[in-house]
Amino acid sequence: MKVVVITHNYIRRRDDLTALYLHRLSSGLVARGMDIVVVCPHAPGLLIEETLDGVRIKRFTYPSANLKPIVYTGSMHEQVGRSIIAKFVFLSFLRSFYRTGLRVCREEKADLLWANWWIPPGVVAARVGAKLHRPVVISSHGTDISLLGKSGILSPLSRYAYKRAAAATVVSNYLKEKLLAHVNVVAPSDIAVIPMPVGMEHFPKTPPPNNDPPMLLSVARYMRQKRLDDIIAAAVRIAGEGINFKMRMVGEGPLENELKDSVHAKGLHDRIEFIPLVDQERLGELYRQADAVVLASEGEGFGLVLVEAGLTGRSVIAARSGGIVDIVEDGYNGLMFDVGDVDGLMACVKRLFADQALRARLGENGHIRAMERFATPVLVGRMYDLFSSIIERNQRTN
Repeated sequence: MKVVVITHNYIRRRDDLTALYLHRLSSGLVARGMDIVVVCPHAPGLLIEETLDGVRIKRFTYPSANLKPIVYTGSMHEQVGRSIIAKFVFLSFLRSFYRTGLRVCREEKADLLWANWWIPPGVVAARVGAKLHRPVVISSHGTDISLLGKSGILSPLSRYAYKRAAAATVVSNYLKEKLLAHVNVVAPSDIAVIPMPVGMEHFPKTPPPNNDPPMLLSVARYMRQKRLDDIIAAAVRIAGEGINFKMRMVGEGPLENELKDSVHAKGLHDRIEFIPLVDQERLGELYRQADAVVLASEGEGFGLVLVEAGLTGRSVIAARSGGIVDIVEDGYNGLMFDVGDVDGLMACVKRLFADQALRARLGENGHIRAMERFATPVLVGRMYDLFSSIIERNQRTN
């Protein structure tokens, strides 16, 4: 079975974190016997063709790529939305993307096209699939789902892509509901919830450290959606009650200076440490050094940090929001509070700080759930089964 992956974002080297989860799935499918070929954009310093972990990668160039790159920046839709020049570059990018995708699918005699993100890969794959009469699966990871509610050309483009898809995958039930709310051409039964895999080798389970004072860990981008100000507000109240603790906040983002200023103004600079983004190995160490992990996000697409915490055996505190509820069950593998409820968040933190046995029990259950539902082999197997069933069905009908 041969699958051609259509994506605008893929790892550029072995130590690249960009869309690393997609490479984990792809290489896992290769290990299961599938032939995986990735079509993705070229960037300076990269080979046009190479093979990584059995995955064959074919990169395409597009006009003005060196002068006005719009991929591998993490801001393609913002660039296209605010710049006339970027719009023209995007059109030339789409043309090159389609032509390369069509050529590779013909040469490789693809059995299935797997588009990652509905725009632009889903639109490209839908057109190629229609021309070659090949089934298409569209996987969405969160950011592209947020574009579905926008007006203009995005609405008809999304219907075009999903109408031609044999199936779709999303990373959480929350995103499945959002997809169904905005696109009425795909049936609920044709949408599979398959999360992103984690680099499990970096997050081995270890016994709880039981620090004195206890250590709380936050891993999140410094942006409004993550509601890190709620965590700081809860920390202020806990400190005001004379409870000793330490906290680490790992991340980067537009609110970094604002958050640091807030911590200093509230006299918590000796308790809360800000740590820049680190590699996966160091991140795993930080999880293992923590007594509990907190995520206060609103509308979180999935909540990968909670899976990482579970793999290491750490208890979690999480907002009852978005895809987080797919991961955390209140009282089983974590404690939950309502979004924006600082009192509820504070109560969860105090409860865990005071109960070592509860931390250990929640952490153990978190590990069990992470291994059962979110381990890479489990997710690769689910994707393999989905692709196999679609390919076999297509072969029977053609």
